Amino acid sequence: MKSNSKKMSESFVCEIPLRVTQVNANVLNARFEASRQMYNALLGEGMRRLKLMRESRIYQQARAISLTDASLHRERMRLFKQARDTYEFSEYALSRYATQVRNSWLGEHLDAHTVQTLTKRAFNAVSRIAYGKAKKVRFKGKRGLHSVEGKSQGSAIKWKDDHVVWSGISLPMVKDALGDPVISHMLAHRVKYVRLVRRVIKGKEQFYAQLVLEGKPYQKPKNKHGLEVVGLDIGPSTIAYVGEAKASLTMFCKPIVRNHREIRRVQRHIDRQRRANNSDCYD
Repeated sequence: MKSNSKKMSESFVCEIPLRVTQVNANVLNARFEASRQMYNALLGEGMRRLKLMRESRIYQQARAISLTDASLHRERMRLFKQARDTYEFSEYALSRYATQVRNSWLGEHLDAHTVQTLTKRAFNAVSRIAYGKAKKVRFKGKRGLHSVEGKSQGSAIKWKDDHVVWSGISLPMVKDALGDPVISHMLAHRVKYVRLVRRVIKGKEQFYAQLVLEGKPYQKPKNKHGLEVVGLDIGPSTIAYVGEAKASLTMFCKPIVRNHREIRRVQRHIDRQRRANNSDCYD
């Protein structure tokens, strides 16, 4: 019997720094802000529908059926499905709501594919509440959303040669990354989809492209996979390993050499300063 599940190919992620002008940075920040507001709106709507569904009589009837009663298992599943359909608690229904929200100023900044990925992201967060895997969802505060992604390489956010293209703006990679063997390995593989990431480093905004690629990641020649069976014994400060050809006991970090004479001299200096500045506190 053949399985209907789609086989997923191997994937790896390669992060590339981007060279972004101030004009493009302003456009990206506006789109990130629109994405944040869209995500929060979808989270709020998803939680509203979940609350209505849980308060419904159909949902309570389904919960009243015992899990141990196998004869009523189908009836229990049918009632849960009826409750989801009645209150439109599904990713597809939430996607229709996202289309309505996009028919506003948000549509000037967000494309349909990006909104679909935000919908999936928000519904997955609400689903964790529905299935008891989380206690609450986390709404994104100002500058709280730091990544957006497309559905596929054919969506609005895409990778072309050596730059990212997103709805009229081009974000080239930094030139220093061209000679990197990891980047050269990445360019030889098919891009599944692109994720844009925003970070603040030393007070400055930096943008990166995370390419989700098909295949296996780059492996340095010095790091080769072995075929031996190895045993590990991890202690509080050491790790021991025993293999067929080699065994060793290694410390996690080298012993720290403390200069007690220098520490004592600095402590005396601080104590003199404290006494000089607070003479009323010392007799």
